[in-house]
Amino acid sequence: MNTKVYRTRFYYVLFALFCMFIFFLGSTIVMKYFKDDVKPIADYGESVEVFSFEKHDRIDKSEILLKIISTSNSSMSAFLKGEKGIDINLYELIRKNLRDTLNIDNYIKAQFPAIFTLTDGKISTPISKDKDIKVSKDDNLDIQQLEDLIFVEDLMESEEGEFFQENEIKSENLNLEGIPVAQNIKKLEINKEKPYVLIYHTHGTEAYLPVVQNTCHTIEKKYNVLTIGDIVSESLENNGHGVVHITTYHDSPSYNGSYTRSLNTIKNAIGNDENLKVVFDIHRDGIPENASYKSKAVKQSKTVIDGKDVATFSIVIGPDSPNVDEVLKFAKYIKSVSDTLYPGLCKGIIIKPSGKFNQFVSNYYALIEIGSNLNTIEEAQESAKLVGKILSVVIDKVQE
Repeated sequence: MNTKVYRTRFYYVLFALFCMFIFFLGSTIVMKYFKDDVKPIADYGESVEVFSFEKHDRIDKSEILLKIISTSNSSMSAFLKGEKGIDINLYELIRKNLRDTLNIDNYIKAQFPAIFTLTDGKISTPISKDKDIKVSKDDNLDIQQLEDLIFVEDLMESEEGEFFQENEIKSENLNLEGIPVAQNIKKLEINKEKPYVLIYHTHGTEAYLPVVQNTCHTIEKKYNVLTIGDIVSESLENNGHGVVHITTYHDSPSYNGSYTRSLNTIKNAIGNDENLKVVFDIHRDGIPENASYKSKAVKQSKTVIDGKDVATFSIVIGPDSPNVDEVLKFAKYIKSVSDTLYPGLCKGIIIKPSGKFNQFVSNYYALIEIGSNLNTIEEAQESAKLVGKILSVVIDKVQE
């Protein structure tokens, strides 16, 4: 298959070179005859200025190029939308965006993935094996190939986004147990005799301390979010909820295409069992080493509950999904229950600049980031136990 791909690319390159040759040959011929036929402007009589522009009114080439870049690149588009009244300087603007918001190596890998498919794994980062690893069937990989994975952070997810601000819950909205009432959320209709909660991981390799290599990714399950998903699943099951936990790694062999692969997985699962109506994609947050907000992130990374250090969690919303309003209501309810049971555990709801994050598969969907690469696996495990209890209460309250 690789031989066929390389041959096809060779033909594309050859065709492109041929087109370039024809273009330059034609340009040369046209310019030759044009120069022979041209006459000085003075020979045509008095010239008249048809359009008159002041210098500052002329279209800036940099402005045109910026519009092209922002249209073709989601990261630059999100950055430009946040810059108000900026004095356009193309070099400074791009330099600021790349310096402050992007890891250059990861950016290049993400924008030009085809380059790395031609390197036969020479530009790769070896990672440890894990006997529990599962690989997405879409990848059709041999297990030994997993030694040569390239982890590229999801650029859309790495954009900070904005915390959703909501008013405090009024006391009259609380029931006798002190838990907020699930307002404006359609009641969940399920068969309680069958599983109805689906937990999966778009980025299953996301890991916690002490893992620091490979930009904090590993397929060693005891250190990554698959273990966190196990704990949340167990907590839900102990509280009487039927759960299906999918432990497929969708970010292998790279992050590129993770959401497409995970979407195929959950569509297949839901297609085979329509009773799976509550969906949780469990991640951990990723804080770049040189992030300008790192000191703030460190302070917010954990809290103390019952004398234990516990990783905080947040809920991520993609604004481009058609059911974003329903998903946001569900997220707000999860946060309100968390604030009631464990104040300070939920950092908040983060609305990203763009994206869907597969949330359109269900109105009872939440992308939950439990901890970050600043947390230890133990802190994340303690958090997962509490998140499981929170989600159990939420599901109880939204059921018929």
